[in-house]
Amino acid sequence: MRFVQIVGQVLIADGILGDAERDHLDRVMDELELSAEERQRALRGIDMDSPVEERVRALSGEARSKLLEAVERAVAADGQTSKGEALLLERIRDLVAP
Repeated sequence: MRFVQIVGQVLIADGILGDAERDHLDRVMDELELSAEERQRALRGIDMDSPVEERVRALSGEARSKLLEAVERAVAADGQTSKGEALLLERIRDLVAP
């Protein structure tokens, strides 16, 4: 769930969740094989004000290793990268760096 919430947080960093971004988030949840209930809980937990550092640190090492790629794909989902998305991506890169 945290994984999806982090990706979602990046997607809404520009204040808008466009169709391409929502499709991307759905694909991430498909890849994770989340049930309908898990999807709803994950989506309800997406919050721009949530400290991304806490969420990233709470992930397993394996999930952290996959997070950067997922976040980079999320930033590129709509073909545009906002300043907010870029800043959040950099914070996440710093958090998952070995």
